[in-house]
Amino acid sequence: MPTVETTVTISVPDEGLTLEALEAAIAGALGQAGRQLLVAACQAMDDAASRAASSRAQRHKPRGSHLLTRFGWVRLMRWQVRDPATGRYACPLDSILGLWPHQHVSPWVRDQAVAFATRVTYRQAAHLLGALLDVPLDHRTLFRWVQQAGATIVACEDAQQTAVFADGDLPVSDPTPREIIVAEVDGTFLHAQHEDMPNFEVRLGVLASGKALESLTAKHRRYRLQERLCYAGVEPAQAFGERLFLAGERHLGLSRAHHLLLIGDGADWIEALAGHQRWKATYHLDWWHLRRAITEAFPGQPRMIRRLLHYLHTGRGGRLPALIRAAKVAGGGDPQRLNDLLGYVQSNMHGFYGADHLRPRLSPQARLVAVHGSGAVEKHIELVIGRRFKGRGMRWTRAGANRLLKLRLRQLQPHA
Repeated sequence: MPTVETTVTISVPDEGLTLEALEAAIAGALGQAGRQLLVAACQAMDDAASRAASSRAQRHKPRGSHLLTRFGWVRLMRWQVRDPATGRYACPLDSILGLWPHQHVSPWVRDQAVAFATRVTYRQAAHLLGALLDVPLDHRTLFRWVQQAGATIVACEDAQQTAVFADGDLPVSDPTPREIIVAEVDGTFLHAQHEDMPNFEVRLGVLASGKALESLTAKHRRYRLQERLCYAGVEPAQAFGERLFLAGERHLGLSRAHHLLLIGDGADWIEALAGHQRWKATYHLDWWHLRRAITEAFPGQPRMIRRLLHYLHTGRGGRLPALIRAAKVAGGGDPQRLNDLLGYVQSNMHGFYGADHLRPRLSPQARLVAVHGSGAVEKHIELVIGRRFKGRGMRWTRAGANRLLKLRLRQLQPHA
């Protein structure tokens, strides 16, 4: 087993050094020592690998490569060998280190780039990482690293979706059955750049199997979602639903849950998702969105609004279409808004009381999570998407936003 070593030495003047100067001197010496050790260790591994390959391959010439590491830039010299059988050239050290072709950054540095870029802009991330490594770093270089990391995740999700929904493979599933799993889904729009439309939709879903009281002594009751799982993507509705299912199946065993409740704001793709052959969920319409739609359709008519909401709250929501048609005939509002409201109500009527119909079949603990609203997904959209993707002047391509979003999700829920 080869051993490499180096010596770290700093000079301290008789009058001493301030803490700041001492830290800088030690950091510089340690960085230099780290680079020396890294190069020496790679040289030792390269020598051993090239000797082992000499029986079946021929040394061709040494090749140099610059690599940014946690110790700064280093130049690695490694032997290139030629396989006489195939005539192909390769560097054995690259295979040992796990380097892909034209790689110029270590995994640790790339992980730090991802950690910064998923929280702040690319320019800020490059500035912070450059300051950490004490090297100048261009934001376009960091952008490439991050996009490559995100593309790997997207390719993996593509393969999993194809294997299950196209090839018929069984998905990876958690074996533990849950009494109920609640899925809240919603979407938001980002400003587009270099796309054929001014904006595009990002979809997000939050899954949970229950709620637990945060504190028994707090003045106001607060609950924490149990086994919370978040998934998001810049994907068509069907692809999003299938990938959300795969994530939920892998971590929560969706197909084994006794009850599955899906809550949304009434968008057509959400209502269709509940009836997907894999989901087969009880659909519930978030009443907050219905109340807003009613209020916007009847501006300045509080009596009509109260009447419609009274029917909704007393379990007679099925009468809303007739009341809306009557108001339209009587000229009680803007015709276009009333048509929109009528279509919205008719397409979501079966979801008015989804949670209410399910609640009697649940245990008292499970009823806590069978709620009427979709506050969890609304908050997650603000936390996951809004705080990183909706800054002033930000514009995105679909692929760029999707890759960064996948990485941000992994940073926010590393154990998922």
